[in-house]
Amino acid sequence: MPETRPTDRLDALGVAVAVFCCALWGGNAVAARFAIPDIPPIASSAMRFALGVPIIGLFCVWAKEPLWPARKYLPLLMLHSILASLQIGAFNWGTGHGEAGRSSVYINIHPLVVAPLAWAVLGERLGVRGIFGLASAVAGVAVLLSEPLRRGGGMTGDAVVLLAGLVFGVQTIAQKLTFPVIPPTTLLFSQSVLAVPLSAAASLAFERGDSYTFSSTAVWAVVYQGLAVSGLCFTLWMLLLRRYPAGRLATLAFLTPLFGVALGHLLRGEPLTAALMAGGALVGLGIYLVASDRTAHHQPADIGLPGEDAP
Repeated sequence: MPETRPTDRLDALGVAVAVFCCALWGGNAVAARFAIPDIPPIASSAMRFALGVPIIGLFCVWAKEPLWPARKYLPLLMLHSILASLQIGAFNWGTGHGEAGRSSVYINIHPLVVAPLAWAVLGERLGVRGIFGLASAVAGVAVLLSEPLRRGGGMTGDAVVLLAGLVFGVQTIAQKLTFPVIPPTTLLFSQSVLAVPLSAAASLAFERGDSYTFSSTAVWAVVYQGLAVSGLCFTLWMLLLRRYPAGRLATLAFLTPLFGVALGHLLRGEPLTAALMAGGALVGLGIYLVASDRTAHHQPADIGLPGEDAP
């Protein structure tokens, strides 16, 4: 894409695009719940990656960035592909064994991983205002978590989605570190291409006996995950990560469970409770405080992985 200068704070455009991404992500868990009963979760992950690849490829062409990194970065690319396959596969499997709203909350523990890692690894500092904002957002997610925990139910699916959230947090920092040697859209395209056979192989290994029912609901749900989420949303998020501080973007991502719980209620009849209202208020306050924190960030010109040379 045309060269954009990194900035140390979120502007109106960055907030708008991030909120749009959060809305798409919020519908992701709902789509997974519609798809999983008919299509096995890891297989649907492979389909999702395959559907997203053409859109990401178009973004690469528009951005005038290569579709594939230099050969010396293939081991690094394979690491990203494994993380992506694990994160999406775990999210789909866990969501298939739980509720869409609950999964939307659990997957969004990733900002709790990103924020401290961005501070320690990337030098992205938050001032007092931002720290209070992050604390408020964390408290809001805790309130949102309390309701499904009180209602009980199996915890296996929840634990797997929590794992996916942890992987997502680590993946976000790894992507930010990789951008100096592999451009964002190039990384997303190439890791998605490799994630298709990785996910397909995992499905053959773990879902060999599962049945497939290509109902219209399941097909449209997978199409949404592939085109809107894996294609459009992930590409936009990569571009946001290149321009804006990862810690602040991660805090904006706390909006995603609000969209997820609301869509779960509207489309699947999942309960809309007082916990959502209280948690939403805390999350909204946290977003405002972090987005308006004017503490300068340390933005190194070159942030690379150990042992990697910038091109």
